[in-house]
Amino acid sequence: MYKLSSQNHHRHLGREVLAGKMIVKLHHIHKSMKKKPQSAQLSCYCESGKPYAACCKPLHEGELTTTAEQLMRSRYSAYVLGLEAYLLRTWHADTRPDTLDLTNDAKTTRWIGLKVKRHEVLDSSTAIVEFIASYKLNGKAHKLHEISRFIKQNEQWLYIDGEIAD
Repeated sequence: MYKLSSQNHHRHLGREVLAGKMIVKLHHIHKSMKKKPQSAQLSCYCESGKPYAACCKPLHEGELTTTAEQLMRSRYSAYVLGLEAYLLRTWHADTRPDTLDLTNDAKTTRWIGLKVKRHEVLDSSTAIVEFIASYKLNGKAHKLHEISRFIKQNEQWLYIDGEIAD
């Protein structure tokens, strides 16, 4: 039987403690490397700084927007994701097109950024949002600078139209 001397015992215990810390550390590293659900870890496309799951996703799934800016941001995210039904549903009936061709657009257009310049509430049911959306069309960078008009009807903000700014 092997008997540890006091010095060897401390060294042996030191290795156990060290090994134990290493195992615990590796366990924590492994736990942190596990993938979180995609929507929980993904920053929102609208660049609000919030996770997609807590920002535009609930709106895309039917929750009502509370401001025109929130609607504009959710519409930008919908363009990124190709959510044609959401875009049409949040477009005022008087100016809404019959369809959007997002399937074909997705082949050549990639949305890459959004900057909201201003959100101005004109009264309780109308607002404007000025923004710059960056995108690549066939690999070439472009910017869309628009001042959009919104109206609130039946507790729902709707996009009316936009004016292209310089």
